[in-house]
Amino acid sequence: MVKSNKIQSISYTLEELRPIRTSVDQCRVHLSDFIEKYKSVDLLELEMRLLSRCVYKNWNARHAELGIQASRRVVRFLERYLAKRERQLEQILSEFKPDAVHISLPSRGTLNQLISSLQESSMLLTKAERLSKTTVDRLRLECSRGNYVHYNILIMSLCSRIYFLVLALDKTQQEFCTNMPGCIDYARFLSRAALRRQPSAVREATQLFARSPPSTISFASGSPNTSLFPFKDATITLTDDTTIHLDSSAMTKALQYLPTPGQEDLLQWLKKLQNRYHSPIDFKRYELCITNGSMEGLSKVFELILNYAEPILVDSPCYSGSLDCLRGFGADVISINTDAHGMSAQSLHETLSNWSDPNTLPRVLYTIPNGSNPTGASMNLERKKQIYAIAQKYNLIIIEDDPYYFLQFQKPDPSFLSMDTDGRVIRLDSMSKVLSAGMRLGFVTAPVPLWHKLVCHQQVTSMHASALSQMVALKLFEKWDLSGFHQHTERIAEFYGKQKTLMVNAIRKHLKDMVTFNEPKAGMFVWLKVNGVEDTRKLIYEKALAQEVLLLPGSAFFYDQSKTYPYVRVSYSICTPEQIETGMARFGKVLREELNK
Repeated sequence: MVKSNKIQSISYTLEELRPIRTSVDQCRVHLSDFIEKYKSVDLLELEMRLLSRCVYKNWNARHAELGIQASRRVVRFLERYLAKRERQLEQILSEFKPDAVHISLPSRGTLNQLISSLQESSMLLTKAERLSKTTVDRLRLECSRGNYVHYNILIMSLCSRIYFLVLALDKTQQEFCTNMPGCIDYARFLSRAALRRQPSAVREATQLFARSPPSTISFASGSPNTSLFPFKDATITLTDDTTIHLDSSAMTKALQYLPTPGQEDLLQWLKKLQNRYHSPIDFKRYELCITNGSMEGLSKVFELILNYAEPILVDSPCYSGSLDCLRGFGADVISINTDAHGMSAQSLHETLSNWSDPNTLPRVLYTIPNGSNPTGASMNLERKKQIYAIAQKYNLIIIEDDPYYFLQFQKPDPSFLSMDTDGRVIRLDSMSKVLSAGMRLGFVTAPVPLWHKLVCHQQVTSMHASALSQMVALKLFEKWDLSGFHQHTERIAEFYGKQKTLMVNAIRKHLKDMVTFNEPKAGMFVWLKVNGVEDTRKLIYEKALAQEVLLLPGSAFFYDQSKTYPYVRVSYSICTPEQIETGMARFGKVLREELNK
């Protein structure tokens, strides 16, 4: 018997179709409401909310991206699905004539399939919105333990994907994130430019290839052919007359493109370094990115978190390079007074507690905690605890710019990174004072969601820090190991400690009561207040220079350039003992002439 392919029509009564129509209408409203809700949200903000939640259970940022992409695919599918079903629905409803008694429609099986699909979608959405947070947390917990079978269930589950989406859209459920201990909503800290940034497909391919087996054949790379490079190998002689050697294999890596965060082996070594000196409470929350010096990292961090005219809290006085960078961003720089122990916790608290509009409170605090440039001040542990507590109270991100960490003349106090229980610290380190300023090597340690956007920025600017500098540093660190590195930094601290003592003695000898200062405990600088002088610019640039001694006037380190400042920054880093003595004698003569005129 041959079956007919002709679709048979079946006659329905209006009474039979009424409950079906009701069900279909309910489903249409539900789906329409959901998609309307979805369209009203800022996808970029949603992405950061999801990334922020992933950090709570140490999800990999790439896994979070996959989840975000999956959620977007689901909603796009729902939009197409809804449009298709609505067309079918309109076809059905068009048959509902006011005077009709019977309606001819496709076979009962076809219609039932349509209704069933619509009802199933409606049930999925309902289930997604009601899915227990405990259920999702259990899946997330098992993912964090490495059970990626459950991870796949969570990512591939339509209900779970929609659940996260609905949860992020629903402003009444913000407590899901904020009530979790140590879970920060990083979306609120990102600038509009940072929110718009997405990973570069080309740079991501470079990173994939770097982590692939040697047998991998890449047709994705736009890298130049290494056989055409004119360099073969290199041997570098160290100050102790030993050498490090870059063979042809190492040289090839040193002259080729790298993944944006940095050379993988060097990144692992730097993570060991951070663990050795800072022991972060939960290092899995953080990632590192190597930059072309600490200043590039700082500039990118400012861009990461600041919109035009937004406030940022800074030391006063403050490193001139940071102030110039902030001027370029058009930031509203809020100066916080400092003393011998760095940023004043009392001044910080007064500034925030007296802020006129809670909706415009600063979100970011920037400080140089050790050997501050220009004051030489260092925060003790008690001061850092006070500052961190204020940051928790007012939900601030702390930018810990610490290029002088290894130039401390006594046992270092714990860093902000080491006491960061919440994931609110971005730390910047520099190799300029340790290895070489010209190698331009620094690195940023940041919570994964912020690191992710920082890397997106670097992918489309410098792409990565110098591969040659990274390879030279790696070979040196491998030769030294952590013990050798520590011995080297101890020699550095000892040298600058002696230089500081020479400078302080020379100041006391030649300047006496003409200046006031605090003896630094770290760094390269002494900050002098010249008694009886309101503005040191003319004194420095004309009179001191005429005596062949060069210093920096304090005005360079204040954001408000309309005022006058009686300060001078003195550096003792590169001068010989004889130059320190002679230079301070010359400056003392200049001050006496100025004060006695």
